[in-house]
Amino acid sequence: MLSPHLYLPEDLVTEILSRLPVKSLMRFKSVSKAWYALIRNPHFIIKHHTFAISDHNRNDYRRVILERCRATTTPRFSMHSNDTLEFSGDVNLVPQLFSKDINPVFFFGSCNGIVCLVGIAPERFYGAPDPDRAWEIVLWNPATRESKRLPFVPRPPRFCPTCIDFGFGIDLNINDFKVVKIMYFDSLRHYQVEVYNLSTDSWRVIDASLNSAYFMKWPHFPSYLNGFYYWLICPERSDSGHRLLLTFDMSNEMFREIMLPDDTRSFVQHIAIINDSVAVIVPAYNAGILEYDIWVMNESTVESNSWTKLFTIELPSLPLQFRDDGLIVLSGHHCDPDKECLVLFDPRTRELKNLPIDDDGSEMFELVSYRESLVLVNGWRNVLEQQDTS
Repeated sequence: MLSPHLYLPEDLVTEILSRLPVKSLMRFKSVSKAWYALIRNPHFIIKHHTFAISDHNRNDYRRVILERCRATTTPRFSMHSNDTLEFSGDVNLVPQLFSKDINPVFFFGSCNGIVCLVGIAPERFYGAPDPDRAWEIVLWNPATRESKRLPFVPRPPRFCPTCIDFGFGIDLNINDFKVVKIMYFDSLRHYQVEVYNLSTDSWRVIDASLNSAYFMKWPHFPSYLNGFYYWLICPERSDSGHRLLLTFDMSNEMFREIMLPDDTRSFVQHIAIINDSVAVIVPAYNAGILEYDIWVMNESTVESNSWTKLFTIELPSLPLQFRDDGLIVLSGHHCDPDKECLVLFDPRTRELKNLPIDDDGSEMFELVSYRESLVLVNGWRNVLEQQDTS
């Protein structure tokens, strides 16, 4: 039997706690004031996150959020395991994080455990005196359930953007989360770019000098990687071909254009991040059957814009998620011709595995993967200040 006076050194307690799941640590904050302070300590948060992203733990801390969306009803959200999409619980993001009239909600990626969501209220957008208020942006930590709705930027009456695109990532130089808002004002034939810093909880306009002829495609997949966010663009707003990639450096806040693979530029449909590489999805037809070619940008030759064809998805199903283990989540009628379902596709063996999610076909699915962390959404400035003074 252990002695009631058994004492564990503080550094050993810290080491043990840093290896526990976030859910357990959320409960343990109530054990004592010392544990509460430890679990919110910036150095402990970093230690816990470092352990979670290590090679042998990468999948253990991965989770998935599934959105089921219908045009006439409030979108539904549920939490799932990363491997099998096994259900672990529902979560009501509307109206917990957004106003009640928000529908739909879009994911713009996850970074260090923080997920960026954008909700739209159609009734506030069409015919309203201030349609820019129809957009609500939220940063959310699904593991801790902490959230922050970003402040609204007031604009002059009737001065509202025609199109808005978003990006989300982290400035690796200062370890600060940033949201990028790219707005096109049709009346002015002009782009304006605003950047939000979590540490200051404020927006500012940057001098982006974006070509007003560009047309930016709304992203189907989050496309942040290693300090950069990527969008698919057309050089002419009326031109559906000759597409480019536009990348934004979260640190120096500058844009750069990247050419797409030769002979595919006019057909590229989406961007994605696959196993820490920038990839593009190109629909193609083989004997009249729709397929999807996947090309990846060669990291060692980014400046020369060199691309390699990775594989082909020989099914007429646009991917929903590219996983770290190389498998792909697809949506379609692979299980039952009368039902929409999700399946796992292995591009190496071309095997399909049914997942425990289906629908009658009237819903649209969206998936976002995140890694559980203790990273704070509120009070992030204090974390950075403590890091700087350590």
